[in-house]
Amino acid sequence: MKFFKFSLILCSVFFIQPSFAQKTIKEYVNKNDSKKLDKAILVDFMSQPATGKSFRDGHGKGPYFNSKEQLPKKVALITFHINDYGVSYSNDYGYTRVTTYISVTESGGNQIASAMHNQTIENLKKKFAENRATLLTPKEFLDTPEKKDYYYNQFQPTVSKIGKFLSNFENRATDISVCADDYRYFDMGAAFDYLRSESLGSELAEKLEVDAVLSIGIVIQTQKKEAYVRTFKMALHGPNPIPKEDKKYVGQKTGVGYYNGQIYSGATFAFKKPIPAITLGKNEITGMDFDGLEVIFDEFIA
Repeated sequence: MKFFKFSLILCSVFFIQPSFAQKTIKEYVNKNDSKKLDKAILVDFMSQPATGKSFRDGHGKGPYFNSKEQLPKKVALITFHINDYGVSYSNDYGYTRVTTYISVTESGGNQIASAMHNQTIENLKKKFAENRATLLTPKEFLDTPEKKDYYYNQFQPTVSKIGKFLSNFENRATDISVCADDYRYFDMGAAFDYLRSESLGSELAEKLEVDAVLSIGIVIQTQKKEAYVRTFKMALHGPNPIPKEDKKYVGQKTGVGYYNGQIYSGATFAFKKPIPAITLGKNEITGMDFDGLEVIFDEFIA
């Protein structure tokens, strides 16, 4: 069972302004069959071992599964959020330049993320079930006060220096990141970092009593009267299936040592031409059309 499609290309869309876009997500999925959508889902290079393979002794950030029974059967969806790159406009007034930054508000971001979540969650659950796994939302996996407190308050994921650098791309001062209802924010920029993978795949998964944890992030970009949907990213983390041996593992601080939690898979989908799926009024969201988004999400799950 594979949870995500695989390739060897990083798809990056940082700081790109929207070009002329297709009309709707539904039109896009109707125009592109499953094979074309499959090819558009690209594995993030940070989620793969440098050698392109996993190892029998369990070292590295990618898992070595030697039995189908080791594949996760209970998965917690730990974050579902949108990241709005926004847009800036500058005007010169003599010796003064005034720059205006535009993005959705926190309440608007929550409204968008929740609508996307509601559009896709039932299909995602069905796709996981087809792969003999159960996908759980926070209302389902936070079934004790202790788990709720740990998830929302206590847990602090770790990150390496390069992971922090990648995280900063998603958390610029001009951006805004907002979760759907009930979710906690974990940025996708560092989702494939080896220390982040260890803390999510081992510590958090163990405390939540699940076999793996799934993260979903969506990039949008606000203009004056509409917001474009740009990119989707998913990452699956879980415990190392190979017990640690009584030996010295080299490269512990470089991503090639032995880690209790690993990145099982990670992939990105980006529209070549971003789609304006959200219309904006002066102080409110006046329309959203995410019909067809569930088809794209389904393609992440094999």
